[in-house]
Amino acid sequence: MKKFIYIYLLFSSFGIIYAQQASDYFPEYPYAWWEYKITVLDSLSNEIDSLSYYRHDKVIDEAFFEGKLAKILQTKSGPAATINYQPYLDSIFLHFSGTDAYEYFKVGYIKILLAALDSVLNIPNFNFVEFFTSFEKWYSVYRFNQTLGDEYTIMEFDTSITIDNITLPLMLEVRGEILEDDSISTPVGGFMCKKFVRTIEVSVVLTPLPLPIVIPIFLLEDYIWIAEDYWIVQGLIPPINIDLSGLNLNLPSFYIPGLITRLHSAKVTSVEEELSIPDEITLSQNYPNPFNPSTTIKFSLPSSGYASLKIYNTLGEQVAVLLDKELNTGSFEVEWNAIGLPSGVYFYRLQAGKFVETKKMTLMK
Repeated sequence: MKKFIYIYLLFSSFGIIYAQQASDYFPEYPYAWWEYKITVLDSLSNEIDSLSYYRHDKVIDEAFFEGKLAKILQTKSGPAATINYQPYLDSIFLHFSGTDAYEYFKVGYIKILLAALDSVLNIPNFNFVEFFTSFEKWYSVYRFNQTLGDEYTIMEFDTSITIDNITLPLMLEVRGEILEDDSISTPVGGFMCKKFVRTIEVSVVLTPLPLPIVIPIFLLEDYIWIAEDYWIVQGLIPPINIDLSGLNLNLPSFYIPGLITRLHSAKVTSVEEELSIPDEITLSQNYPNPFNPSTTIKFSLPSSGYASLKIYNTLGEQVAVLLDKELNTGSFEVEWNAIGLPSGVYFYRLQAGKFVETKKMTLMK
C-alpha cells in the first residue's frame, strides 16, 4: 500500500495525474455547432441590447493547416433577423497538443475594434488592422496546466510609426493568464469553467534615455470561459479608454465600446447520445427555421424501439432519410444539410411504433 502511495505522489509531482488534456475541453462529436449572442457595452460597461447581434460557429473538418492538425470551424456574425440566411465567410483553426490549445491567430472579431481605432486616429502610413494581420500564425493561447496567476507570453512584435515627421517605436505584446475556475450560467446549462484572460497591449517606447519609457496606448483584455466538452461558453472584452495625451501629438482621447459574448444554444453531442429519460414521444420544431443549408431536428423517445425520420418535398416525394434504425430511450438531435436542394417548403416525419408526426420547415437560399 505504501509503495502505491509513493508512486501516486511521484506521478502527481510531475503533473501526470492531474494535468488535463486541452482536447478534453473540445467536443468529440465532429459536427459541433454553437450560437452566441454578442452584446455591445458602453463606456460604463452597461449592456446596449439594441446593438446585440449573433455569431454562429460550426465544426466542418479536421485537417492539416499551416503544419498542424486542426479543427476547422466556420464562423459568421449578424443580426438575429438575418444570421440564419447569411453565408459563412470566415474560419477558426484550433490545434490541441497535450495541455495546450493552439489557435491560428486571425484578427477576427476584434477587427471591428481595430478599425474603429484606425478611423479615429487616422495615422498616415500606419493601419492597426494591417499591423495585427501581419503576424497571423499559430500560437499557444490556452495553457490549461499553467500555474494559476502566472502570466505567459503568447506573442511579441516591434515596429514603428511616423506622425508629423516624428518616428515612434511601437511594441506589441499579447499575454495570457489562467484565472480561478468560475461558474457560468447559460441558456444551455450551468458550467464550471476554466477562465483565461488574453491581454493585447500596444505601447510606444521612448528612447534614447537613460532608461526607456514605455507608454501604453492600447490595452485590450479578452476574458474567455471554457467548459469541458463545450469549449467557449462566454467571452468578455471590457470597454477600452484610449488616452493619448502623453504623446503630445494632438491626438484625441476616446473610448471603444466593449463586447460580451454569451452561449445561446449549442449542439455538441451525436444523434445517439442519451441525454435524459423523457416521459413521452416528442418531435420539436427544427432550428433554425427558415434555414440555409442545414438545420437541426430534435425528438425524444420514452422507450427503446425502431424509429425513422424522413424528409419529403411538397409533392410528397421522399428526398432524404435521416434515421431508420433501432434507438435506445433518450433525447436526440439530427442535423439535415439540404445542400443541392432548391428553396421551398419541406416536411419531416418521425415514426416510432404507432406514433407518427409531421412538421413543416422552410429552406431559404
